Amino acid sequence: MMRLVAEAWVALGASWRIFTFRPDWQSGFDVSMGGFWRSFAAILFAVPMIAMIHVAGQAVGRELSWTDEFLIQGLSWVLFPISAALAAQVTGARAGFVRWIVVHNWAVLWLYAYLFVFWTVFTAGLLPVELMRVALFVYPYLRVLAHWRIAYVSLGLPTITSALAAAVPVLAIEIAVAVYFATLIAPQASGG
Repeated sequence: MMRLVAEAWVALGASWRIFTFRPDWQSGFDVSMGGFWRSFAAILFAVPMIAMIHVAGQAVGRELSWTDEFLIQGLSWVLFPISAALAAQVTGARAGFVRWIVVHNWAVLWLYAYLFVFWTVFTAGLLPVELMRVALFVYPYLRVLAHWRIAYVSLGLPTITSALAAAVPVLAIEIAVAVYFATLIAPQASGG
């Protein structure tokens, strides 16, 4: 467990260097096959943040069950590498696939942290509603930028091509979540 915590610490620092456009991020990620599989353990660090975000959402009237929350999160962690494999294949960047997944799995913890901080401060009553709205409005743009930057540095593709590659898993997840929610609403609408 200590090895995983140490690996997470180093990978988060390297992720921050990616997001702040600083060099020397490559040494912060273990892109071996062992590092690839261990990077999926990043979800363990995300779970407490996801739980707090869920609790904060319920406090303001969001009606999403714990089961739905964790199914959606799990779905995104399963769909991302599958759809990223397709994007890497189509763009000819198969050699960068493992690096992309490893970097992604650790770097998205910063996106969870963003939401966690804002929801926690808002729930504590320290952030006005207007600023929370701004934070939530900005989040999808940060998410897209983060996914583009991760794909760009990991795959070594030109800017537009890496943006298109990054869009594939993001859109696949958005579509899957929309379909999931539609299956929840459809039985209620039909009276079943």
